Amino acid sequence: MHKLYFNPRTRHLAVRLLLLCAFVLLLGACGSKPAADAADPAIYKAYPDLQGRPVTLTEVKRVVDGDTFETSAGEKVRLIGVNTPETVKPGSPIQPYGKQASAFTKGRLTGKSVYLFADTGDKDKYGRLLRYVFIQGESVMFNETLVREGYANTMTIQPNVMFQDLFLDAEKEARKAKRGLWGDPAQAKESGTKKK
Repeated sequence: MHKLYFNPRTRHLAVRLLLLCAFVLLLGACGSKPAADAADPAIYKAYPDLQGRPVTLTEVKRVVDGDTFETSAGEKVRLIGVNTPETVKPGSPIQPYGKQASAFTKGRLTGKSVYLFADTGDKDKYGRLLRYVFIQGESVMFNETLVREGYANTMTIQPNVMFQDLFLDAEKEARKAKRGLWGDPAQAKESGTKKK
């Protein structure tokens, strides 16, 4: 077997070439955009409309109420397409089933890592991020779970309507099964699909 010997000049050139390659690779990595499809593949299989949409992974620091939470980065997030009974709205009484909806969301989201997907609109008039939410490691959208389990009704606000039909079907199923707030006839009469 032959040994290769580099003269000092060739060796110096090889080292420079390797450093240049490493620098180019590093520069390319720093300038690249985050991958659009960076969430669990099972999410995209269950919700193909999310393919290609930017996604953020964050931790839930604090739940405000059944459909709003704060991230560890200090941003407030409002779940798209759903509305839980009010528990913290200034000047409003606590609505029936509001405490249960808040407790459910607190139990499921507090301290968890979640994927956040935007629809067309980014923020609401209060400056909250409008997002579809998935708990890391799960492939069912939390917004959908709230409606399907009877903790929320569907609330459609243009232009964020990507999953409107899904939420309406989930609400219909919850009503039929009398789950959650739909089990109380007085609450079921007050609640229902809202469009704005």
